[in-house]
Amino acid sequence: MPFDAITLTHLEDALSDGFKYHSNLDDFIVRSGISQSSLALLRAAAEQKSAQSGRFSKAPKRYVVRELLASLSEQGPDGDRLVANLITNLVGLPLKDASPKALAAVEALRAKLNSDRSSKQAERAHQKDQREEAERAAHREKERVRVAKQTARDSLRDRFQGLMAEGNAQTRGYLLETFLSDLFEHEGLQPRGSFKLKGEQIDGSFVWRAGTSFLEAKWVKDPVAGADFGAFNYKIEGKSADTRGLFVSVNGYSPEAIQGMNGKGALKFVCIDGAHIMRALLTDGGLPAILERVWRHADETGEAYLPVSAF
Repeated sequence: MPFDAITLTHLEDALSDGFKYHSNLDDFIVRSGISQSSLALLRAAAEQKSAQSGRFSKAPKRYVVRELLASLSEQGPDGDRLVANLITNLVGLPLKDASPKALAAVEALRAKLNSDRSSKQAERAHQKDQREEAERAAHREKERVRVAKQTARDSLRDRFQGLMAEGNAQTRGYLLETFLSDLFEHEGLQPRGSFKLKGEQIDGSFVWRAGTSFLEAKWVKDPVAGADFGAFNYKIEGKSADTRGLFVSVNGYSPEAIQGMNGKGALKFVCIDGAHIMRALLTDGGLPAILERVWRHADETGEAYLPVSAF
């Protein structure tokens, strides 16, 4: 950082009157990081000004010091670093030949240096406190989000279990549809509620793997048979090439239905059941982890259904 005028005045006095001979001053300047060639140029400029004044046969040390400080002030951060070296080295020297004025200047520089160090230590301590508080705040926020998500997941689990007690099949189907929409919203899957296209009813859709997936949800007494698959596949066909689907049958699927899907062209949808949903509500990975597992299995084997027991 740039040094204030008072500090530079103290430095000028300390350098100008702190050394008995020019050679002592030159040695100190070089040890502080100024090159011999730069010092030679500074001395030449000082001698020229001294000659113009006509007062001295040789430029006084103060003339050299002023040229030095003026040059360093024009060098930006590099010059500030060298000024800091001069000050640090000065306050560590005994300066036996220094004048009272130079000694007073050195004491002022020492006090300034100690004050700056204390300020920097206080600033570092303050910054450390701020970082630690920010980390604590981030941890608290992370924990708040975790608790809120867990609370929402517990609530969804209770709702799903409560659906088991619903005796009216139509009511249960409607509640399942709204439950799945809320579950997908909770998982960040951007659900869209049921909608009608010409000649077909879509139970809903959601975003998966950066594409749209249609949803078909069934909660019937018996496991779903193959006829329901054909209808769902028809809904997906004719849409964009990357449109996929998710078939949800709470009470599972008949073995014949699952076997009938294998090896019959490109697989457009996968199947999950009530056990998958319950697992999603009981594990940290949630529904996205289950969908990833099921779809990877489908991509690798061509099988649309991977029961939880096979996880």
